[in-house]
Amino acid sequence: MLCVLSTALLAQQQVFTSSGPFTVPAGVTSVTFELVGAGGNGASNGGGGGGGGGYARGTFNVTPGTTYSIVVGAGGSELATIVGGMGILAGAGENATTVPNPNIGGGGAGGVGLGGQLARTGAAGGGGYWTYFGGGGGGAAGPNANGTIGGNTIAYMPGGCLTPGGTGGSGGGAPAGDGGKGAGFIDNTCTAADPAEVGANYGGGGGGGNGNSSPAATGGGGICIITWNASTDIAPDEGTDLIFSTSFTDRIVPRNTTGSERYELLDAGGRIIWSGARIEQADFARLNAAAYILRMSAGDDLRVFRLVKAD
Repeated sequence: MLCVLSTALLAQQQVFTSSGPFTVPAGVTSVTFELVGAGGNGASNGGGGGGGGGYARGTFNVTPGTTYSIVVGAGGSELATIVGGMGILAGAGENATTVPNPNIGGGGAGGVGLGGQLARTGAAGGGGYWTYFGGGGGGAAGPNANGTIGGNTIAYMPGGCLTPGGTGGSGGGAPAGDGGKGAGFIDNTCTAADPAEVGANYGGGGGGGNGNSSPAATGGGGICIITWNASTDIAPDEGTDLIFSTSFTDRIVPRNTTGSERYELLDAGGRIIWSGARIEQADFARLNAAAYILRMSAGDDLRVFRLVKAD
């Protein structure tokens, strides 16, 4: 089944994983900013897990040619993701600390989202047991939910080193990342380490280190995704200019392309489920009937399409 896709107005996107300027393109009067704050680092030597980054998303009226300063923190920097002058930010998760035995603690606090139409809070990291086991990193907040708290580790008892460390918390939906697990041991003599894991991109808190050979892990970096609708030079009413059908059953067949394009097919949660070239050769018959996002890139040009898988 072929349905004409109007290509006169297509979503365009610019992604920042480090700081830099964003200039509003010509003809654009509205943009959406989606932000995740950086995750905190875990603490070493039986410390807690780092906190997960906060989340914020908002659509704003803008003026073409205006430049905004985008600030994106690296994991462990405790630097928020910010769009300068827009009143929207996603706070970074805090780095973890250690607490004295017999207490379990030290997890970093989660970052807080502020501004826009949707703001959520990253989760705190789990507690570690000093000189022995690390706590899990907190999950970053996302569009679906706040992050979930990293797991606490257990208290040490003689002959009881066999523990993986605290579990990492879950992110609140793409692009938010999960927290990394804390460090533990795979034996009862505290010699064979079960290492800590880094916080996943974007914004997951890093796991705490153990008291022997596994260091603390770093948090995931922040991100700022900027999306806007832009006119293209493809006439919507010309059948020969059709790029894709808006509906497919098993094959996605582009038209008027060069064959050098690269594609990413994403589900509604933002997860990449297929990527590569020559998408017309891929069989998508087993995909669930649902809406999908297709990104097509050729050099510096990126186009985004919304497609529907029919039964």
